[in-house]
Amino acid sequence: METKRFSKTTVLDVLDKRAARIAEEQRFDRRNGTSQLMPRNATEPECSRITRAVEYGRMKAFEQLAETICEGFRFEA
Repeated sequence: METKRFSKTTVLDVLDKRAARIAEEQRFDRRNGTSQLMPRNATEPECSRITRAVEYGRMKAFEQLAETICEGFRFEA
C-alpha cells in the first residue's frame, strides 16, 4: 500500500475517492441528498430511523478519518 504525505490536497483527494467508491458501490447519486434513501410513502418513524442511520454513518466516517490521521495518515489510495 502506498503511503501518501499528509496535506490538505491529499486528504481532500482521498476523501473524494472514497465517497465516489461508496456512491458507485451503493448506486447513490452524489448530487442528490438523503431523499434517495427514503421509500415512497415512508412513515415519520421510518424516515427518522433512516436519518439517524445516516448521522451514525457520518459520525463513523469522522472517527475513521481521525484514527487514520493519528496512525500516520496511511490512507488506501
